Amino acid sequence: MKTGKPTRLSEKLNAELDTIRAEHVASISSQLKSFRIDLKNIVGAAQHTIASDTRRFQTETANTFETRLNSIRLWLTISPWLIAAMVLTGIALMMAASFFWTAHLNRSELTELGLTRIERPEGTWLILDPSKTRLRTCTMGERHVTCIRIEED
Repeated sequence: MKTGKPTRLSEKLNAELDTIRAEHVASISSQLKSFRIDLKNIVGAAQHTIASDTRRFQTETANTFETRLNSIRLWLTISPWLIAAMVLTGIALMMAASFFWTAHLNRSELTELGLTRIERPEGTWLILDPSKTRLRTCTMGERHVTCIRIEED
């Protein structure tokens, strides 16, 4: 009489192996399904990260280029005026230095010659230093003119 259970040892072993195989197949199938889901999640997260990083990089690069372009436009607008102002300032400074240097040389040269220059509203006066200069009458090309004789040491 058979009760539906295997009676032989080989039948028992085969039945147990079939049960173990079925359990393993179910377990492996479940693990594979879980692995597929995890891989899909990882790939989706990686794609999202790559897409957001790429968008951020493009936005930052565009902003940097736009900022630099605006800076270049500003300098192209300002630089001709800045260069012209610098050149004009240089010329004005050179002229002022030349004027002051000439005035200094004239005054020191006049002082060495024994003359003092005095500026007045009615005119400019030259004062003679009696120890260095003498007022004389000279002849120049058969003409008599007033001269200042400088007596050098």
